[in-house]
Amino acid sequence: MTYASKAARFSVMPCILLSLLFTPGIVFASPADQSSPLAIIKSGTQKALEILHESESGQGRSLKARKDEILKLVDHYFNFDEMAKSALGHPWKEQTPQKRAEFVSLFKQLLFNTYVDRLQNYTGHNEQVSYDSQQISGDYALVRTHVLFQGNDNVTLDYRLHKKDNKWKVCDVTVEGISLVVNYRSQFSSILSNESFDALLQRLRQKVQQTS
Repeated sequence: MTYASKAARFSVMPCILLSLLFTPGIVFASPADQSSPLAIIKSGTQKALEILHESESGQGRSLKARKDEILKLVDHYFNFDEMAKSALGHPWKEQTPQKRAEFVSLFKQLLFNTYVDRLQNYTGHNEQVSYDSQQISGDYALVRTHVLFQGNDNVTLDYRLHKKDNKWKVCDVTVEGISLVVNYRSQFSSILSNESFDALLQRLRQKVQQTS
């Protein structure tokens, strides 16, 4: 399997946490675990896969039926303000607080809708997740993992977290070296090279509507 095809095939994997970690009924990490980025990623990923398999097998409600509930809770562990700011890059400084707030909201909804839809097509029961390492530097951390699928497809997933108000939150996910934030920054930069920020917001509004 080529690098490109592997990255495309598993592009949904970084957002397993995003779309499933916070479903009602999931046991959250204990306060003691909050001090460890690795513990948060590990417990969330394992539970997410359980929920994913339940939905796929028909033993639990569909992911689509859970979307509204999940959307209310994802902010608890994902720092969408930082993700959106990093994805936009330099133009962030030029925007009013109102436009920044709308951009963050649209960015979150777009990510959520896109990856929940992709997860509907997820089929797999034989993955093995390994938690390789945790590196902490001040208020930032990197948790390295990899997923081994049937057929010996080995996919690396790296989670970047930021600690704010004594809580670790995910601020980027990298699959096979492809950063979610950098990927979107490239797309936004391409649009803004020819269009205004208001035009970008309108594009995002339309895209969110299409994926809702």
